[in-house]
Amino acid sequence: MGYPAAKLFITVEEYLEGEQLSDLRHEYFDGTVKAMAGASVRHNIAAGWVYRKLQAGLAGGPCKTFISDVKIRTHARQKDLFYYPDVMVCCDPRDQHPLYREYPKLIVEVLSQDENKDLVEKYFAYPRIESVEEYVIIRPDPEPGSFEVFRHLKSDGWDPGISVAGGILRLESVGVDLDLDELRRELQSV
Repeated sequence: MGYPAAKLFITVEEYLEGEQLSDLRHEYFDGTVKAMAGASVRHNIAAGWVYRKLQAGLAGGPCKTFISDVKIRTHARQKDLFYYPDVMVCCDPRDQHPLYREYPKLIVEVLSQDENKDLVEKYFAYPRIESVEEYVIIRPDPEPGSFEVFRHLKSDGWDPGISVAGGILRLESVGVDLDLDELRRELQSV
């Protein structure tokens, strides 16, 4: 695993070292680590699709698109937090650490079985990052009426966000359009 055995509190340094040695990914919450569950096929398709669209839309520019293997470091109530967002876009030159990013502009999460983590915990943490301008949450279930995308913008005060199930979604923070009907078709093919 890579972490000290039977230790209740893990320092940030121990966490980062352990993640480099571990076969599993872990999220970090103020001294505790929690192994991440594997993703479903639909989850993987949705995250990969968004990553490819952002990668293509931002090619040649200063922003970089990252998929779920790059951590984000943030703080909430003076607690250190590390998450693995499904997709994030970073444009800030202050981001120089080789293992994580701290100044993303856009964060996209695809809901997993533990929806509360994305809808509550991360929704609380991500908008508090000074550089985040947009947070998008995708519910990848392709059943009629259950595919949904939530977009929250800093410029709108984060709440209420918009909820859409199709059409073109303009990612305001990076100027890229996502064709949600195309994504729905990708998900229905599984």
